Formats: sequence, structure tokens, C-alpha cells
Amino acid sequence: MELVSIIVPIYKVEKYLDVCVQSIRCQTYPCLEIILVDDGSPDSCPQLCDRYAREDSRITVIHKKNGGLGDARNAGAKRAQGKYLLFVDSDDRIREDLVSITVQTAEESGADVVIFDYAGEDTDRKQTDLFTFDLPAGRAFSPEEEPSVIMKTCSAVNKLFRREFWEKTASAFPAGRYYEDLAAIPKTLALAGRIIYRKEVLYYYLNRQGSITHSSDFSRNYADRTAAVESVEAFFREHGLADRYRDELEYLVFENVFFVPSKEIVLNDRRSAYLEKFRSYAYGKYPRLDQNRYVREMSGKDRILWMLLKRKWYGVMVLLSYARRVKDRITGK
Repeated sequence: MELVSIIVPIYKVEKYLDVCVQSIRCQTYPCLEIILVDDGSPDSCPQLCDRYAREDSRITVIHKKNGGLGDARNAGAKRAQGKYLLFVDSDDRIREDLVSITVQTAEESGADVVIFDYAGEDTDRKQTDLFTFDLPAGRAFSPEEEPSVIMKTCSAVNKLFRREFWEKTASAFPAGRYYEDLAAIPKTLALAGRIIYRKEVLYYYLNRQGSITHSSDFSRNYADRTAAVESVEAFFREHGLADRYRDELEYLVFENVFFVPSKEIVLNDRRSAYLEKFRSYAYGKYPRLDQNRYVREMSGKDRILWMLLKRKWYGVMVLLSYARRVKDRITGK
């Protein structure tokens, strides 16, 4: 049975940590190395980590000075000894058979990366989001065969990585920045020999206020998003991949430095100057962004929201969001 290293970066999550750690300890796959990285947490997390280590010999604790999520993940990855790496955020939980399913998939396919679906949930474990991907399921493929994988799934937590591949590609997360996944994962996927996708939800992230996802610090949001995509673009140029993946890199900028942050800003402060700043960055870099094939293929709600953003009909977006919240309250969703 192959050893799997699970890395959990921890900072100010004392309310949620037990659910996360217990979901890992209760995996049906027992051959685990659980690395808890206390990133200088000022609450009771350091003591909780030490207690878990006393209770379970599979658990190792790293106590370090605060350096941010990316730095904590890197510290855990350097300590890992397993054949495979799995990153789990400390306020999330995983399905009890996640490791068993993904290791079997990796062993049978020889893939460097196993991708799977994930869902968001609130504190009552009511589902808030579902992330599934338009990728071929159940068969291994290369990024050249399915180039959209580069920009469709930039999260670190919905993937099992072969550690030898991770280290060989010098994969690392930027320290001290938000959107560390965006800066690291597209590079890693581009260098993978084989990738395989499991079309089932194995990971559940907690959708809570105070997380990076809900940050209204638009200045840092802008700085870290643009730094992430510029890092990816530079990497692809250095490796001679920029022309091959031009459409994918364009869409990466469209989604992460225009579409997603613009939606967030509209719902927080539609008069913010950062709405125009994000727009100017994306379209200044790629003036023909609207002609990108992935943008043209957008459908349903995303296409409607894109058209509203293009026309700057921000008030309509706010009304639609309000109407949806009212409907959800009435229907109990």
C-alpha cells in the first residue's frame, strides 16, 4: 500500500479544525502521513495540532512563523515522504473514500495528477456551490490533448499529485499572496505527462465569511490576481508554451482578472474604481478578449452576467442577485 502525504496549512481556524482533521483520520485508506502545518496561528490551533499528533502516530506537526497559505503548503510538501500529495485546507473536509479512490485511479492510469469535483457548503453542511468540469472522465489524457485543463481547474485542493512529479517540476506556491493556486496550478498541469479526471464530488470546502473568497480588499485582490496571471504567463513563455496555450492563457486572464473579481466587486461596491481597473487590465493585455473561443462558448447564467458587465449594467446585476437570495429563502435552498 502506497504512502499518501496529506498537507493541511492551519491559521486561525480553531472552530473548524476538528471537522477537517477527523475527516482525514477517518479515511478508508489507512496508509497516511498527515502533516499539519501551524502557520503561526494565534488561537488554540497549535495546541489542537499537538493533541492530534499525540492521538494519532500518522500525524506530524510543523510549527512555523506565519508566512501565508502558500508558504505553509510549501513547508508541508518539503517534509512529505509519500508517493502522492494531497492538499486539504483546514476549514474543509474530505469524503471518507477520497484517498482510496484517487490512489487507485492514479495507480491504474499512471497519471501524474488526478482531478476530482468539489462542492461548497455552509456551516450547516448545506451545499452552496458545485464545481464540476467539462473534461473527459475516466481516461488519462495529456494537456496537449485537452488544453482547456490548464484554465478550467486552478484549485490545488481537488487534485492528487504524484510527489515525484511535483518535485521534478519544482512546483511551489508563492508566499505571502492570495490566489496562490492560480499562480501555481496551471504551470503544474501544463508539465504533466498524464492527467485523469474523476467526475464525482470528493472534497467539500466551507463557504464562510472572512475567507479569502469573501475578501473585499480590492487593492490586494487586484495586486495578487494580476501577479498570479503574470507569473503564469512568464512561465509559459520561458517553457515555449505561450503560443500553444494562447487561448487558454487569454481565458485565464478573462476569468480571473475580469469576470470573477468584477462580479464580486459589483455585489460589494459597484461604484468602486477597481471595476474599471480590472477591466482595463484584462482588455489592455488582450484587446480581442471577446473573440476568445472559450469566452464565445460561455452559456447560461455566465453569458448573461458577462453581457451585463460588458454594458456596465451593474444595477441589474445587483437586482438579479437580490432576487435570487429572496427566492432561495422562500424555497429553503
